[in-house]
Parts: sequence; structure tokens; C-alpha cells
Amino acid sequence: MSVPQAQFGQLNPVLSVSEFTALIKDVLEETFDAVAIVGEISNAKLYPSGHWYFSLKDKDATISCVCFRNAAQYLKFELEDGLQVVAKGKISVYPPRGNYQIVVTGLEPVGIGQWQLAFEQLREKLDKEGLLDSERKRPIPATPRCVGVVTSIAGAALRDILSVFKRRNPGLRVIISPSKVQGEGSAEEIAQAIESLNEVPGVDAIIVARGGGSIEDLWSFNTEIVARAVAASGVPTISGVGHETDITICDLVADLRAPTPTAAAELVSRGHMEMASAWTNLHRRLIDRITEKLATARYRFEKADPWPELLRYADRLQHLHLKLQNLRHKLLNTSETLLAENKHRWTMAYEKLMVLGPLNVLQRGFAVLRNQDGEIITKAHKVKEGDTVEALLAKGKLKLKVIECESDWY
Repeated sequence: MSVPQAQFGQLNPVLSVSEFTALIKDVLEETFDAVAIVGEISNAKLYPSGHWYFSLKDKDATISCVCFRNAAQYLKFELEDGLQVVAKGKISVYPPRGNYQIVVTGLEPVGIGQWQLAFEQLREKLDKEGLLDSERKRPIPATPRCVGVVTSIAGAALRDILSVFKRRNPGLRVIISPSKVQGEGSAEEIAQAIESLNEVPGVDAIIVARGGGSIEDLWSFNTEIVARAVAASGVPTISGVGHETDITICDLVADLRAPTPTAAAELVSRGHMEMASAWTNLHRRLIDRITEKLATARYRFEKADPWPELLRYADRLQHLHLKLQNLRHKLLNTSETLLAENKHRWTMAYEKLMVLGPLNVLQRGFAVLRNQDGEIITKAHKVKEGDTVEALLAKGKLKLKVIECESDWY
């Protein structure tokens, strides 16, 4: 760096603003290339570019911060004013304005993990929209005929679900909409799988399932895209994610939460099992009742003289037979009358239709003219000399060429 020669006595060399700022930039960026600062977030704003701009402050000082998109995309929670965080990054000097800021590469909330914070933020957001309200929860069909399953085809959850269905409800139709259940892109796949099942006719319920794991493993089911896909589903949903102690956003939004994937399959099959059990009980009770009635009737029959009862029923049957014969004659007479009346009405209508119909008019020497497009011609100005027209007669048709057109003929 060149140093101006003009000096004031024994003072340091006179530097330009750019030179002095460059010295500050070099010193600060080399000295503070890795810092960790705790403070309260204020003026947080997310730009369309994906960059977060905010300030960190305490009671005595404030410093500007930026978290560029390449680092912000890994944040699990949203930045909120008043949130205490530890910001990790490096200092950066912007010479044109002579100010400095912290380029943040990582953020950790103070007193709570970023996973838990992100969970609480999304739960609060969806709760305000009413997506967690019990009033919007729909009942799962008691005896579904077709169930969709969203899970990994390689996971134990699917094997457990199919095993329960095979044992509890072998006649149930199962449609599997496979997706990744953890890792990058898994949330989008889960949401798409739910939407795909909604397009399949006849699906009565959807199970969204995954086996147990850490909060990081289950995080796809704590994302907004999955929550909204579950909430928007036109088919009732059951969330069977993780173990009994695991609670996900998917559990809270779904119409029914099951402790495990196996429990989800049990809940879907419960109605079938209850109905089968009820049918078995009713069948047994019916057999017992019939057996009892037959035994009672046999006893009474053996103790009673059957002839008076048989003769009484014979007279009654004779009376009913005569009554049936009379009704039969009345029915035949009524049917013949109605048939004759309708036949006469049909004949009259047919004759009237034939009088008014176009064929009757054509029989009197009239013709129907149509142009080349098949349109009926009713006025002379619709054609011009040289046009070819078609004349429909009572029998046959003619192709005619127009020689002359006149507007009136009478």
C-alpha cells in the first residue's frame, strides 16, 4: 500500500479513506474469522433470495448479521424477534459504507434445541390456523374396504402393517404409495404420496407410517409440507409414526394418531374384527334360540290333537284362495283396459305426428333445400348464382345449380 508523503510533524502517515478501511478490514477479518456470539434477535427479515438479515443485541450493544441462503437452508427453525441464540460465523467489513456485520454460518437457540424450537414454532402456526382443532378431525370408517399406506417399502413398518392386515382383515385391499421416510427430499415424497392416494378412487383411509428413531430421523413428519398434505387430504388419515412416546406434527394434524405403525393397522382392522365377533355371537345366539323354539314346538305338537287346528287352517286357506282368484281376475281386467286405452292414445298420437311431420309435407310436392354445408335454405339471399344446392324430395334428392336468385316470388 502506498503511503502519502505529506505528514504533520511526527504523526503517522496520512491515509485515504479506502486505505484506512482496507487496513481495518484486514485486521478485523483475520482476527475474528471464527466467532460465537450470544444475543437477542431483532429486526429479523427473510428476503426472497433466501437470505436472513437481522441484528443481535444485548442491553448495551447491537451488531448487524446476515445468514446467507446456503447456510439458512439448514436452519430447522424460523428466526423471530426476541429469540435468544448463539450465532457462529465470522466478521465481514463492507468498505463502501464503512460498516461491519457478522456473516452467520450457524445458529443455536439458547435453552432449547433447534429441533424442539422448530417443532414448537410449526405447532403454534398450525394451531392458529385451526389445523389442530379436534372439531376438524374426521372419523375413520369402521369397516374400510381399501386402505392406502404411505411409508418406505424397505422399512419394518410396512411389514408390520401387512402382517396385521393378513391376520386381522385378509379381505382388505391395500394400496402402497411408497416414499422415503427420512433424509433429503423425503418430506416432499411423503406429501406427494398422500396426494397420489387421494386421486385413487375407493380409498377409504390413509395410514402414514414410519418406525421409531431419533428426532432427526423422524423430522420429515415434523415439516410443514407434510402437515399441510395431511390436513388437505380428502381421505381420513391415520398417523402411525415412531414409538408411543414420539409425538410429531403429523400426529397432531392427522384425523387419528396411532402409537405405532402396528397399532395403526390394528385400529383400521378393529371394526372388521368387532363385526366378525358380533356376527359370531349373533349366529350362536340365533342357533340356540331356534333350537329352543323347535324343542318347545315339538313338545306342544306331541301333546296336542292336531286335527282341529288343521281343519281351521284348511278353511282359512280356502277363503284366502278365493280372495286371490278374485284379485287375479280384477288385475287381468284392469290390465286389458289400460292396454287398450294406451294403444288407442298411441295410435292417435302417431296419426297426428304423421300429419304434422315433414314427410307428409314433402308428399304434397314440397322440397327441402340445403346448401353444401347441410344448412337448410329458407331465404333466397342466402345463396348466389352458381351455387350448388341439394333438394330433398319425398323420395330421393336432387343436386341443383342456382341459375338466378330473386328476393320475392309473390
